[in-house]
Amino acid sequence: MAKRNRHTSYITIFAAIGSITYGYAASIIGQVIGQPQFYTYFDLAQKGPGLSRTNTILGAMNGLFFAGGALGSLSIAYTASVFGRLRTIQIACLVCILGAALMAGAANVAMYLASRFIMGWGVGQMVCGVPLYQAELSPPKHRGFHVGLHGVALGLGYALTGFVGFGCYFDSTSTFQWRFPFAVQLIPTLILLSGSWKLPESPRWLLMKGRSDEAFRVIQKLHAQPDDPDDTFARKEFYQMTQQFALDEQKKQNLGVVHWWDYFKKASYRRRILIGCGATLSSACSGNLVVNNYQVTLYTGLGITGGIPILLFAIWNIVGMLGNIVAATALMDRFGRKICLLIGIAGTATCLAFEAALTKYFVGQDVPNRVGLGFGTFFIFSYVVFYATFIDAQQYVIVSEAFPMEFRSIGVALSLFAQTAAAALFVGVAPTSFTHIGWKFYLVFICLDVCTFTMVWVVFPETKGLSLEEINELFGDPVAVHITHDQEDDLDKKVQDMSIVGVDFTHQEKA
Repeated sequence: MAKRNRHTSYITIFAAIGSITYGYAASIIGQVIGQPQFYTYFDLAQKGPGLSRTNTILGAMNGLFFAGGALGSLSIAYTASVFGRLRTIQIACLVCILGAALMAGAANVAMYLASRFIMGWGVGQMVCGVPLYQAELSPPKHRGFHVGLHGVALGLGYALTGFVGFGCYFDSTSTFQWRFPFAVQLIPTLILLSGSWKLPESPRWLLMKGRSDEAFRVIQKLHAQPDDPDDTFARKEFYQMTQQFALDEQKKQNLGVVHWWDYFKKASYRRRILIGCGATLSSACSGNLVVNNYQVTLYTGLGITGGIPILLFAIWNIVGMLGNIVAATALMDRFGRKICLLIGIAGTATCLAFEAALTKYFVGQDVPNRVGLGFGTFFIFSYVVFYATFIDAQQYVIVSEAFPMEFRSIGVALSLFAQTAAAALFVGVAPTSFTHIGWKFYLVFICLDVCTFTMVWVVFPETKGLSLEEINELFGDPVAVHITHDQEDDLDKKVQDMSIVGVDFTHQEKA
């Protein structure tokens, strides 16, 4: 396998700062609900007659965040196509800055709820835009690594919330205890926005906009290797991109595509949507955001008190980040995406089954069973090992690969919309569900896991090692040129053909 290009790695790592923003924003409420000053300032009861109102507001805080995320995800179908992949990330930064500032300065519940919706919209754009951008910059053999960085950064964002929250827990006399953790959301967003002006635009988007020379210069830098001084691979991939784009444009004309929904006339596009939405729903239906956002409450139910639940929250997310690192560096590009997803779904379902049983028999007993409650904590941690290592990063890689160039931003938007819409439902009803049906709420996710496992097993193809253009073949769509399996093609013929799109390789300077 060829070595990774450092220039490409630096770009995809820097872009992943946006993923830190999403991870932090999505899980910040998980530690804030363990901060006493948060309840005091907003006059929220933690027990007694006012508990029902508190649960309603907590559900709204999470539900509005993910509702905003769902709409933000949908919006990139337009912004990523019209303004570009990079500009979409920059727009997301601006929305996140507004949302984070309002959240840190919230004066009342209504203002806080509005800020959660705005922040959700921004990170919804971010969670779509970053892996889409990373995938279109990555070479086929290392795409799992580069897009997997998105999952690693999500895990880092999750972990940061726990440690920031744990530190702020000890300031028990002021609103700093919960305002500062919200203000921290501004840091990665401002860094990404400031540095993004030095990043290149996606070469595939440039090609779609007729900027062929600029697109090739980007590809040339992204795929440069010391043992390939003539940029042979870059030229082959660019040739494949241009020929596939021409073929796809002809396909659009044949389908009579005028509006985005016209793509669904073709069965292969409907299957792609099933796979894209299936990957993200496999994640959401595993209950990950419910476990993450309410684990402080779960630990309290297991008899753990004080600041320890917030510390466990932080450690849990560190484990999650490490799992994503393993997935990106050692699993996806070696063993593939599909087998990892199957292992992850089966593992998380098993952990939730044990958690449900332990909750049923040991939580709320007059005489606490320390061993049983200890195993309850163990299975919460086992859950994140399976989820982070085998599901989290993989879902974004699958989504970014499943769609052809002209439909990619729409497909990614619809897939992440499905995830955030499902998350809005699950986290919105979680407080009331845990109060009224307790351990039975876990059974919902176990049943959903059985459904998603069956779907992945039957429907999903394996995409590792293929270029984004060659993946078309897995769905029965034509591929204009194969490069990963046909390295001996006559390059002179390819260079000659490039005159069709106005690129003259002989006058391209090495970057």
